[in-house]
Amino acid sequence: MRLRLLGLLFAATLTCHAADTGEPSPAVVSVTGTGAVTAVPNMALVTVGVTSQESGAAGAVAANNRSMAALNKALDAFDIAERDRRSSGFSVQPRYDHRRNPGGMPEIIGYTVSNRVTIRIRDLDSVGDVLGAVIDSGGNTIDSLQFGNEDVDELLDEARQLAIKNARHKAELYAAAASVKVGRVISIAEGGAAAVPRPQLRGEAARIAMSADLSPVPIAAGENEFKATINVVYELEQ
Repeated sequence: MRLRLLGLLFAATLTCHAADTGEPSPAVVSVTGTGAVTAVPNMALVTVGVTSQESGAAGAVAANNRSMAALNKALDAFDIAERDRRSSGFSVQPRYDHRRNPGGMPEIIGYTVSNRVTIRIRDLDSVGDVLGAVIDSGGNTIDSLQFGNEDVDELLDEARQLAIKNARHKAELYAAAASVKVGRVISIAEGGAAAVPRPQLRGEAARIAMSADLSPVPIAAGENEFKATINVVYELEQ
């Protein structure tokens, strides 16, 4: 037993000594690479709906239901599948008149009912026609319109590859200036990868835009941008 303890103590001493007398850490260069790709959108997400006002809550809901039925029928004409439609908001709110009872409880003079549905339009050539049909069917609110891509993961992977190449280019540039060479990769860490937000048609701007008597509504999709950032540490060689 005593011999075993002496052996373990000796081994621990050798380990500590090796750590104390180990070779110095290699020289490294740390760089951040960026990559970006652009792609033409292949789908659109738009939130449309109907806002109705009546003196009674039941009447407002009934009127809104009729208008939403007409709106959905208009969407059916464009073969927009049920999986591409999602209810995104429904509310029933009283409308008050504060002037009729000064200093007291305001009087309810009616109700406002809002119903929203977010739809995915896979045929971009039909976006303007769809919005025109929504307006013609009685839809009086367009909350947002944005263009996206279904193959987001593939586009982000392209951006990541470009970011790695950019990081290597920077490392070699710095190494050449310091009269050394770039060696093996020590570490790689992703700093972020995402689609860059583009301006959207939202809120009041959407309601103003749809107020014009235009059918179909003129729409320009443009391009989407996807960016990635990579942090890489390289070993430097003499």
